[in-house]
Amino acid sequence: MSISELLKTENKTAVAEQEKVQRPRPIYTPSTDLYSNEEEHLLVLDLPGVKESDLEISLEKDELRISAKTAGSEPKGSLRYSEYGTGDYKRTFLLSEPVEEDKISAVLKNGVLQLKLPRKKPLSKKIEVKTN
Repeated sequence: MSISELLKTENKTAVAEQEKVQRPRPIYTPSTDLYSNEEEHLLVLDLPGVKESDLEISLEKDELRISAKTAGSEPKGSLRYSEYGTGDYKRTFLLSEPVEEDKISAVLKNGVLQLKLPRKKPLSKKIEVKTN
């Protein structure tokens, strides 16, 4: 192989790798179920292919943000037909009532995230009435 052929091959490889890097990954909205009772809210989200280390959950004021990344692996060969897509996940919820931030818990198991949001107990104080 001559030097010019080798350079052409390297350029094609570099362009192909650059195209892979530049293509944005799709972002999916995970399917979610919401359960509520007097004690807490439970969010159940489908996050297939997500590892615990690639999951980020944050609560800022009344906005709950969930984002996750998946490790995409593409098999060798050219894609002929596709029904399955891999990508990242993002979902935001606006909370309509206060929650106990310190008691929020999250468990990711088999691609399903269970997020428990304990309801904040209303502060009530009995006011004593006096007569003069």
